[in-house]
Amino acid sequence: MRISVSEARARLGQLCAQAQDPRQIIILTRHGRDLAAIVSLEEVQRIWRLQEEQWFGRRLPWSGKRRGSVVLPMGLTPGPDGRLVSTHEAAEQVREIQMTRVEERQMLEAGGLEPVEGGEIGERVAPQWIKWILGWFG
Repeated sequence: MRISVSEARARLGQLCAQAQDPRQIIILTRHGRDLAAIVSLEEVQRIWRLQEEQWFGRRLPWSGKRRGSVVLPMGLTPGPDGRLVSTHEAAEQVREIQMTRVEERQMLEAGGLEPVEGGEIGERVAPQWIKWILGWFG
């Protein structure tokens, strides 16, 4: 079913009820061009599962573990906190951590104390899925 955005505004409740059927896809259009879609939550979860399998490989039915290569979405990389971010954003986060570390060392030096060995990046705890990925290749 195709419907214009302006018409969908007036019928949103009805469209949401129709979209609960996983076979029903409602395409929203603007000026005759496809813009977005309303789908059931079940369909969105199916899409997310497929996307996860594409990125991280399928789960083996007998163990539940994944197999296959890890392919991150184009242009994304795990940032210092483990979230997937753009490479530029990851670089900005690392620079911020480094600047914080420099300020910390200056403050300790001014107070007559020795800086602590190591950096903040190495001390952060990576999410479990990143530890698993790194363990897979190491």
